[in-house]
Amino acid sequence: MRSTSFTIALCAATSFVVSPLRAQGALSGLGFGYPVGGASTRASATAGAFGEFDALSPINPASLGGLSRAVMTAQTEPEFRTLRFGTVQERTTAQRVPLLMVAFPLPHDVGVSLSATTFLDRSYSTVTRGDASISGVTVNTTDRTDVRGAIGDLRAAAGWRINDKFSVGVGAHLFTGDNLVAISRVFDDTTKFGTVDDSSRVVFAGNAFSIGGEWRIRKGWAASASLRSGGGMSARIRDTVRSEANVPNRVGLGVRYDGIPGSIFAFGVDKQNWSSMKGLGTTAVEAHDATNWHVGAEVAGPRLRQFPVLIRAGYAKNTLPFGIGGKTVDESRLSAGVGLPVAREAASIDISLQRANRSLAGGNAKESAWMLGIGMQIRP
Repeated sequence: MRSTSFTIALCAATSFVVSPLRAQGALSGLGFGYPVGGASTRASATAGAFGEFDALSPINPASLGGLSRAVMTAQTEPEFRTLRFGTVQERTTAQRVPLLMVAFPLPHDVGVSLSATTFLDRSYSTVTRGDASISGVTVNTTDRTDVRGAIGDLRAAAGWRINDKFSVGVGAHLFTGDNLVAISRVFDDTTKFGTVDDSSRVVFAGNAFSIGGEWRIRKGWAASASLRSGGGMSARIRDTVRSEANVPNRVGLGVRYDGIPGSIFAFGVDKQNWSSMKGLGTTAVEAHDATNWHVGAEVAGPRLRQFPVLIRAGYAKNTLPFGIGGKTVDESRLSAGVGLPVAREAASIDISLQRANRSLAGGNAKESAWMLGIGMQIRP
């Protein structure tokens, strides 16, 4: 069975048929997985609207320009999903640590950062009953498939605040991760047949380059833009390259208004050409280019330890990158959250809660999910 390991691994990772969809229990886990996005907990609480302007979201490197002090941040974001497919209902949970970052200022209004974010996340298990014919005898079987996979985005970036109106930035990205597939078949008649096991590990590697800019148009108004240009991406088994594609290009735009004291409002839109990943998997992979938009706000609330509690909310409309049967998966997301001071300006905690509703266009599969984000920032 080892000769079929690569086919087994990629088919289990990327094939789209109705029965695996039901067993997998997640619309968001199709293809190479769910696009976590890499936003900080603050940006997640605004449904991603603050992503282009947030120095702790590794999206637009220009946001690092003018960084005033060093900061370390980490966040966790478990997701609790429910899939409804006709009369069938499945519940799954995903545990994620989607962001780790350290950023610090340099002279002349330069800021630099190193970050690790989750680019795509896909882990699931399926158990199915069936039968096999062996020497003319039909034997009942139980087949189990366990998939544990993710692709991460490691970024080194620098931003420069040129003057009071303009900031620019650049970033270099390394995409790395793997997809581990373990398959086992257990025969009901264990006295005559032993368990059959096979496993395969596909390793992904790619690179990209990003640039960004921010323009403070006039008092209270700012605009930003960023571009990620994807390089090559490969899938390997052991040391052999089995398939190649490209990291998706991404372009994002954002507008911010902070002319009302204690309040910030933002709107953002981004487009990613996920179809450039098609060649990385099997012909069953259906990757769709996606345009997403986000709107959100942050206002200062009651004071805690002499610092205001920040209250956030947002709404997003997204298209997920991978579909089934020629149909896309659409997502709407409501979010809310708070920013809590912990040790004056030395530390803070951000909390976000997102409610996502996903549906297969023209189908009867629907998925709902709660995502709870907790992030901590330490400013030594």
